[in-house]
Amino acid sequence: MKTTETYGFPYPECDPPKVKDSSQISQLRALAVAVDEEVERVVNVAERDLIHPAAARFAIATLPVVASGTLESPVFDTTVYSINWGPSPALVPVTGGVRISTPGWYLIGCHALVTSATAAVLPMVRITLNGSPASSWSAVAGNYGVGNGRLASLSAVPLSLVEGDIIRMEIQHVAAGTPVWDYRPHLWAVRLVDA
Repeated sequence: MKTTETYGFPYPECDPPKVKDSSQISQLRALAVAVDEEVERVVNVAERDLIHPAAARFAIATLPVVASGTLESPVFDTTVYSINWGPSPALVPVTGGVRISTPGWYLIGCHALVTSATAAVLPMVRITLNGSPASSWSAVAGNYGVGNGRLASLSAVPLSLVEGDIIRMEIQHVAAGTPVWDYRPHLWAVRLVDA
């Protein structure tokens, strides 16, 4: 039985010019089964990678977190949501962030709502990869809500990540001295494609 070059699909064969082949029906059935299996595989890949990619969002259970330094690295302890495929999840929560268990390209984002008694606290956020900066600092936060509430955010930082990488976020403010401030952070990640 002959097969196609790309996918190896079987197809009926006969001797030229045309000789009736009693095995054509079984060969056609083998072709139909092979095509059906390939279509199902492609649909499953599309479902996994395009429609419902691996994604997770992390937060802190007890809010707000009160701080007085100028730089904080939130310790996330709550998974807001997690979508993972396969025997092991692509995104695994770890103390302070998320560990990558499936290599690929990811979009990473974060935000923090910061409030303080003084209007001088102007926060910025950034992503870190294995303890080193993986993004620039965001723009200084704009006013959000009432009083001295400010929202700093990075919406989508594309990163090529490998198994074992740890993603975290940092928050810093530019106020002089050590004013008391609090923050409510979120960190999220979406897997786009294989690396």
